[in-house]
Amino acid sequence: MSTRFTSSVLPPHERGVELGRRFAPQVARTCASYRRLFAARAEGPFDVDLWSQRAWAAILRFAPVPATEIAGIAEGAGLPVEQVAAVNARTEILVAANPTGLTECSAVVSLPPGRPPVAAQTWDWYDAMSQGWLTWTIPHPDGRLVRTVTEFGMLAKIGVNDRGVGVLLTMLHHRNDADAVATGEIGHPVHLLGRAVLDDAGSAPEGVRIASSSPTSASTSLTMVDDRGAAASVELFPGGPGVVGPTDGLLVRSNHFLSAQGRAGCLADTIGTSTRVRRRHLLDTFAGQPPGTGEEVLAAMRHHDADGGVCRHQLDDPDPMRWHRTLATVVVDVADRTLEVTDGGPCGSRTAADAG
Repeated sequence: MSTRFTSSVLPPHERGVELGRRFAPQVARTCASYRRLFAARAEGPFDVDLWSQRAWAAILRFAPVPATEIAGIAEGAGLPVEQVAAVNARTEILVAANPTGLTECSAVVSLPPGRPPVAAQTWDWYDAMSQGWLTWTIPHPDGRLVRTVTEFGMLAKIGVNDRGVGVLLTMLHHRNDADAVATGEIGHPVHLLGRAVLDDAGSAPEGVRIASSSPTSASTSLTMVDDRGAAASVELFPGGPGVVGPTDGLLVRSNHFLSAQGRAGCLADTIGTSTRVRRRHLLDTFAGQPPGTGEEVLAAMRHHDADGGVCRHQLDDPDPMRWHRTLATVVVDVADRTLEVTDGGPCGSRTAADAG
């Protein structure tokens, strides 16, 4: 069973201190794991400390209020603030280490006629991070409430807020990422933009505006859906963003660009076929009939194609640090403002052999 934690009603810095103290070993382990991962993924010599300092400088510049929460987590966990900043900017630092990187995550938003929206995604990531995440409920002093599935020390990932806005996230790769890295600067970390949407958006269109508000140095899609039936996916990339809406009540994301703005620079096909296999499977499964329940989406996600399964079990790399699988499956209920979180993939198995 994954960890669940509800913060006390506290200002950002104090909330961070509380989390850092409560989960000091887990935050420290997450920071150490990412330091090893940054070095392992790098294509050459890579100064992790320098990029961690750049991450903290970017967070102070673009997200001063979240910066106080990150500083609180570092204080509570007894860690240098730059290490916790690096976890929050891990996508940006991984791009700096290796601009091609790794594909991960599949997401579905369905808008069935006459029924509440349905949203779900797999979170595919490194097996070494299997114990490095929690479901965190964040009550704000002014009455707002955020629920998020995220990593220890990271302010947000997949989530929903009390105003009925949900956020899903999938990684992208664009040729402009390398140009941004060459400048030595980090843009607004994409995970903190996701937290900004969860903190402040009252609708999916407002989420699009918030997510599009700052320059980024790494590519990601943030997909928003609200309880009124609006949905959109913002493709963040240096020089972007692009925005994609649903087609026939369905919005499916994997790890390639769909917008006119982002498609020309998409690097997905240089990495592999998985992203297109996964998205095509989900589109074909729901052709002509948007799914009406989370279980319908999860049933389609129990998919183990060798060229790109939605439910992922890659544990065969000689280097265990590179083992990669579905760590969690999340159904976002924007009508009830809740998250249904399952450890592992939609099939409930850890390895491909167990999945049959």
